[in-house]
Amino acid sequence: MLIFNKPVKYEHGFTLLELMISVSVLIVALAGLLGVFAHLISLNENSSKLTLAVAACQAKLEEIRNSTFSNIYTTYNGASFNPQGFASSEAKGAISVNNSNPNLLQVYISVSWRTRSNRIIGEDRNLNGALNAGEDLNLNNRLDSPGQLATLMAQR
Repeated sequence: MLIFNKPVKYEHGFTLLELMISVSVLIVALAGLLGVFAHLISLNENSSKLTLAVAACQAKLEEIRNSTFSNIYTTYNGASFNPQGFASSEAKGAISVNNSNPNLLQVYISVSWRTRSNRIIGEDRNLNGALNAGEDLNLNNRLDSPGQLATLMAQR
């Protein structure tokens, strides 16, 4: 009587197909993480630029507060400035003063800037500090931006 033994199969390890599928899943996961990382870098840049813009508005507001009340409207209404912390072509500040009440002035200071991806943040699309046609998106007759301050100034 002859007994033939079946050859023993060792099924340890991965097949080529399993390895290719696991590498594909890993690549998709890493690509997603890379996209999130790039987006976080962009958010960090925007946050630092917003901080610079608000600081520039605050500095300009302090300058206006040190002026005489009678000269604020004539000196600052419609004025523009180069905000500190930005390159000269990267950002522009704009000032608007409403004197409909002669004893109480409404002062608006905003800074618009260009991001690294060439996107303009704020309504000043050409970064010249002046309100041009098509820039006032909410029709309030002044340039608005996420980096802006508004205050009321009364005659002392």
